[in-house]
Amino acid sequence: MYTKIKEENQIEKIYISCENYKKAYESKYLKFSKLGNWLQKESAIFRKESNNLIFTKPNFKRGEIIKVNFGINIGSELSNTHFAIVLNNDDNNMVDNITVLPLTSKKGYRRLNLGNLLSVFNDDKYNKNTYALITQITTISKEKVFKLSTKYSCSNEILNLIDNEIVKFLTHKK
Repeated sequence: MYTKIKEENQIEKIYISCENYKKAYESKYLKFSKLGNWLQKESAIFRKESNNLIFTKPNFKRGEIIKVNFGINIGSELSNTHFAIVLNNDDNNMVDNITVLPLTSKKGYRRLNLGNLLSVFNDDKYNKNTYALITQITTISKEKVFKLSTKYSCSNEILNLIDNEIVKFLTHKK
């Protein structure tokens, strides 16, 4: 059942939101340093969506390492650009979103050490330990994924390790 949303004051609320975004940016809080970039990208995605532009989406395989713009999020939710591992078993090019496990180079709570997993990208800045953010598993739009020139995937051994950690984190099973 479709319910029409009251349109009163929607434009005014958009202007108020813009002022709030400006104040967040002006706070100089590091997380908001790229807020303008993210809002421009997000608004372009919304515009594309509002024009009913339907495109065939890329197909990702379980274990594939992708680069994602997670945007600017609330509190300690992951923000900005990070690599991630695709967790879906059955993706296809008509599905708009995928579930991913974000990666970072920083140690911390429930971060699974995957060794120098990202060294495959042959860039010195990725030649360090990579940690899987077990507490930050999320479903994202495929619109947030960067196109990479080469596809890389994790080994089944790493995927099994990740599966075990996810089960431990989300269930009572050991």
